[in-house]
Amino acid sequence: MRRFAQILAAAAGGAVVLAGLAAPAHAEVWNCFSSVNTTTNVAGAFCASGFGSYRVAATCNSAHYPYTRTVVGPWVTKVSGQSGPASTVSGDSQGCHVVKAWTQFP
Repeated sequence: MRRFAQILAAAAGGAVVLAGLAAPAHAEVWNCFSSVNTTTNVAGAFCASGFGSYRVAATCNSAHYPYTRTVVGPWVTKVSGQSGPASTVSGDSQGCHVVKAWTQFP
């Protein structure tokens, strides 16, 4: 009986290892929009459909080196059946001017 318990424990451990190697469920968002408000110097992105994570990324221009760089907002998660939250990034806090925005996905 003890040997059977050892074999069962080893099999369960192997199943846990294999489950850990399996790919996570693939989330997908779509109907995503990004924009730049030059008056407030803020870029934003949101997704209207699906579920999963995304964030805004923006090209930000500066008078100092590096003259152009990419700045990003926080990752946000859209829940299925609800409008997604906005991910925003301010050029003011980065010391640059936001000129172009797009949505990034993990």
